Amino acid sequence: MIKYHPLQANTSAGATLFIDTEAGASDLLETASHRIKAARDLLNSVSCLCMKNAEGYDLEHFANAAHLLLQDGCDALEVLGWSIDGCDFQTAPASDSAAPQTDFPV
Repeated sequence: MIKYHPLQANTSAGATLFIDTEAGASDLLETASHRIKAARDLLNSVSCLCMKNAEGYDLEHFANAAHLLLQDGCDALEVLGWSIDGCDFQTAPASDSAAPQTDFPV
């Protein structure tokens, strides 16, 4: 069984950030919820800002942060869905990530 599933938002050639597929459902849900709500709050703050003095890279930074938070949250929800469905993690559906799934040692 694959214990660690790589996050899709890994930006390096090799996966460095992983989700513990054996984590409890409540932990996975809490992780996903926290990241999705943080992205929501970030985007809400951006929508309230005066963009008159903002540079193009400012919006790029906000968008990148929101993307990372949302992708991590979605990855956690995906693993949670596998555990709810009773899916074998060896044959879990391949994600959109090019990063391989692995038995990463603790």
